[in-house]
Amino acid sequence: MSVQATPFGSITFPEKLNQKRRAAILRALAWCEQLAKESGAWIAQQSTHGERLVRTVNGHELAVFPMVAAHLDAGLPASSRFEARHLPVEVNGLRVCVAPEKGPSSVLHTDFVACFLLLCGSEEVPEKRLPHTLKRSLYPEKYLGRGHARFNPVLDQRRRDVQAAFLPFAGVPEEAVQHALDTLNEEDWALLRDSFRWPFYTEAASVIAQRILGEHAERDENDIIWAIAQVGAGRDGDVHRLIRNLVATSLNPDVIRCALNQYPSTDAETAWDDLNELLHHPIQTLGWSVHERLACFDELEERLVERSDILLEEDPGRWLERKLVMWLSHRQNMDVWVRRIVDELPQHELGHFLQRIQTYGSWFERWAKERLSSPLEGVQIGIVEASKRNMAVNHGRLWLPLMKHGSGEVNRVVLYGMRDISEEDAYMLVDEVWHSPWRFVLRTAYLLVPHNFPNYPGMRAMFEAGLNSSHDRIRRDAQKHLDRMDQTDRLSSEPSSA
Repeated sequence: MSVQATPFGSITFPEKLNQKRRAAILRALAWCEQLAKESGAWIAQQSTHGERLVRTVNGHELAVFPMVAAHLDAGLPASSRFEARHLPVEVNGLRVCVAPEKGPSSVLHTDFVACFLLLCGSEEVPEKRLPHTLKRSLYPEKYLGRGHARFNPVLDQRRRDVQAAFLPFAGVPEEAVQHALDTLNEEDWALLRDSFRWPFYTEAASVIAQRILGEHAERDENDIIWAIAQVGAGRDGDVHRLIRNLVATSLNPDVIRCALNQYPSTDAETAWDDLNELLHHPIQTLGWSVHERLACFDELEERLVERSDILLEEDPGRWLERKLVMWLSHRQNMDVWVRRIVDELPQHELGHFLQRIQTYGSWFERWAKERLSSPLEGVQIGIVEASKRNMAVNHGRLWLPLMKHGSGEVNRVVLYGMRDISEEDAYMLVDEVWHSPWRFVLRTAYLLVPHNFPNYPGMRAMFEAGLNSSHDRIRRDAQKHLDRMDQTDRLSSEPSSA
């Protein structure tokens, strides 16, 4: 039995459980933790089944149990309250039946939990996308019987009346904006805004949207977000200025995020003036979105590097710190920060970080050798990605154990990474790839080795070994390469004509 620590408690894997499934379970649990942290909606609480993740929806306590899902995936006993092929979820302490709509599925329970955390991770849970059993438990006042929404004939008729009254004005933009924003009350306008066929009346929608953006200080956030979406295409100069103003001055993060997605400026200096103060936004994900937008301008890179260094020194929090270090590591030596972070990170978060950084010093080879045997495929891939442009690393010596014992995907990543290393190291690794049992690895080698290393001395021997493959496609590809090599040899041996 193998005991493995996870973000939600320890799990003891049975010996018969293969490494691939263990890694998949741990990877899914890492996603669960990342999604829960980044959303900010879920709170971790101790329970008899490991940590559970809890949030409140419509006044009801919604809880999901990642460790129960992990036990089900590993074939271990789980709580009698939860069944296999069901999502381990409760509302107000009572189990709710949530299962795949099309019957039993091969998808891991832990992957289902990760998807559920993503679905219910926003501030406003998308009610219409919830399974009907959860709808009835979380919104009992709205759903009856077999999960069908309670029909409100009065509201439905009101919606129809509002749309019918607006329709005669929809073809004349000036009349449309007056009727929608001056004649209708707030409730009727909200009904019209959310239900009318705006794509068929784009001129009216655009004029109404521009009026709303011009009055954004007095308007509801839902109005502003709707308006930004309506003017997303074909904006004129006035609308450009309105959206720029929203990005720079709005206090509502949802409005800022929506406006940022439509941010129109193609001028680097204008973008810097509009956005640079938002880099310090207290909502880190929003600040990072601004960082990504500014990074699109090559002219701003030097200033953005300087500002990112300042942000790091201000102790921005773990999530933003890692994002900044990952970005900066491709522009300057960040090994001091990287060394501290990789020593602090738990195994299940390490792969994601390693795959997005660049290292510079020889320390990384010593550090990585101690982690080559990690059961997590992501960590092994991360070692390759983080070291492939590090000229202080002996790539052949570091990557050879991964080529020998790693998964097919690890082998494929090594093959793509070899273009950045010395020929001597690359030849050593290619010698090992002949023996790969995976067809996609051999096909990748047949594609990359002749292109990146045309002078590889074992080229013919590699393709001759492919003739003995159990895969028809590999045998055909190997024969084609050998025929091409023979033709090249014949042409080169023929005497040139006078």
